[in-house]
Amino acid sequence: MDANNLFDAIGYFKKLCLANKLAVTHEFHPCTCSGIHSLQEVLQEFRYHSAFFAVDDTNDGVTEKRSGGYFKKRTFTVFLLKAYRIDDMDDRQKSLDVCRQLFRQVHSRLIRDKENLDNELVYLNTENVFSRELGQYFINGCTGLYFMVDVSEPTNLCYNEQEWTE
Repeated sequence: MDANNLFDAIGYFKKLCLANKLAVTHEFHPCTCSGIHSLQEVLQEFRYHSAFFAVDDTNDGVTEKRSGGYFKKRTFTVFLLKAYRIDDMDDRQKSLDVCRQLFRQVHSRLIRDKENLDNELVYLNTENVFSRELGQYFINGCTGLYFMVDVSEPTNLCYNEQEWTE
């Protein structure tokens, strides 16, 4: 893989959202955000949609050496958010349960897709997927969770003299 062929997390997770029956039934809207403090598309669309499958368009990364080669490990964050009736904790719990179930289904799909050696997800880390549920007052009338998944991609760090002036 090179810089032009990196894993397209936004495209991949949007495709998962549109292909998942639970996400379709509950009308999860695929979108992007820029972290937990910048859920701009979620907030812009909150009047029109009641559930969101938001992929963070920024990611953390680290370059690491493994088995004689270098890999760029990038961590992608996905938010599963669903609205509920304000001051109705039963409805909040139902919405959170939908998000939990969707996360379980997405995680199982990640495991299946990792096994398909014909795609760029060969280096997908499905053994250690962090998730965190959001507190009651995260966004008024909305609950859910986020999860983080790592993708390690080989990177070429061979020194190229032509890239330098001296």
